[in-house]
Amino acid sequence: MNDTSLTAHRDNSGDGIFSYRIGSGKYYVVNMPSLVQQVFAQRGNVLNKQRTLEWFMKTAFDDKFSTRDEHEAFHGHHNALNLMLKEDFINEATGKTACAVEVEAAKLVTEAPWLYPDAEGKPMELWEEAGQVRFNHDGTFEANFYDLIVNYMGQIVIDMLWGKALIKNHPNLQADMWHFDEGVHHIITKFLANITAAGRRAVAARERLTIAMHEWHEAVATKQAGRDPGAQWGALDDISQVMQDRVKVWIATKASETLQKTNDVSVLWGVNVNSNKNVFWMLMQIYSRSHLLSDIREEIAPYVHISPCGERGPDGFPKLNINIDGLMKHCPLIKAAFYETMRMNMSGLGIREVIKDVVLKESASDAELFGKKRPQAYTIPAGSTLVLANGTMQMDQRIFANPEQFYPERFIEEGPDGAPRVTMKNLHTFGGGLYKCKGRYFAEKEVLIFASSLLVMWDVAPVNGEELEVPKMGYAGASRSPLEDVRVRLTRRYN
Repeated sequence: MNDTSLTAHRDNSGDGIFSYRIGSGKYYVVNMPSLVQQVFAQRGNVLNKQRTLEWFMKTAFDDKFSTRDEHEAFHGHHNALNLMLKEDFINEATGKTACAVEVEAAKLVTEAPWLYPDAEGKPMELWEEAGQVRFNHDGTFEANFYDLIVNYMGQIVIDMLWGKALIKNHPNLQADMWHFDEGVHHIITKFLANITAAGRRAVAARERLTIAMHEWHEAVATKQAGRDPGAQWGALDDISQVMQDRVKVWIATKASETLQKTNDVSVLWGVNVNSNKNVFWMLMQIYSRSHLLSDIREEIAPYVHISPCGERGPDGFPKLNINIDGLMKHCPLIKAAFYETMRMNMSGLGIREVIKDVVLKESASDAELFGKKRPQAYTIPAGSTLVLANGTMQMDQRIFANPEQFYPERFIEEGPDGAPRVTMKNLHTFGGGLYKCKGRYFAEKEVLIFASSLLVMWDVAPVNGEELEVPKMGYAGASRSPLEDVRVRLTRRYN
């Protein structure tokens, strides 16, 4: 099933649900908003995705069925991740992220190596190397924008959650993570894993990632037991509480090494794969529209700005002040731009196994929207599979008018107090019900912090030509990657 075939079958059926038979199984594809909400409302004894999750962990991460067989340990790990939904974690994580970005935003690109007197010059940051930064004599910089952004953002977020020693000891961690992401759909197809170059790179990268995450786990577990993990790991005192707790869960439940390292790789990938890419696509859409760029900069100016007292970071670059609360509450346009980016960029399928027969009924408004005379009810039998066709719904002109157009205002409406407010409406990129994304609240603040800070600190233009063009989307991992990276010229707005 892909977006093209799903769109064709949706349009041909005219219904809120249509079905496929693949082998011995029957798959019911949901493509109407009111039906999606009913799916989210079902309990786990009616609809769940446990078998799908077990299959994915076995196929994508080679967990050798440990997710299936070590039930207590696996669910203990997921319960520990629930901390990411709690206000204390969100405030801690976003506060630490904002503090880092206030200093690091000006360091998206640093300074040319030849400006330093030592013979070997100043080494590039890892994200600069990934973005193949070129330092121009006129004070501007050139870089591959996608690789620069996803690795810059990944460095800060990984350091904040897992501590700085992880990447310090495994400097190729992000390169491996993005190689895995590029080829994960080849791995899932199985026979492509060893045939295609992307598949082979992904398998090799996955192996290195599991080694890195197990070494990190062993070091933290050793520290928690009151022993010295070794000088290369340092104090390990900058690790977030949620990751500290997960190590304790693995120890308490006597989880196997395979379960620990494969699930830790899945969390590392999951934390980065959507947010980092969305910041890239969001920045590309905004920088390529001068009026939108101007409006967003004006909107965020009171809440994200250069330090009024001229503070500078330890490297001498200008420091930002970021008011997270003001950014979230009083900047509807940039938040709507984030939602619109997800609508156009994230194309995934939500899977639910049907444990008991379930009846789903179209709403009258949705039936009218789809041109039907009356709502239809569907009985979905136990033993079948429900598929939520998020990607095709997000590009359905009946649900989102002019879906090919980047139009953030579609998510802005007037609130009860007359002020504009942003609502996701029929956008379900964070899932819902039992399977709502655990990192949703942090992810939204994280994306706005990174995007707003870079919009304030940097001008971005094409290396060739007058207008920045948004690249075409390919497929990789959970969110789309560009088919080709885009080479840009960056200029720091404040020195």
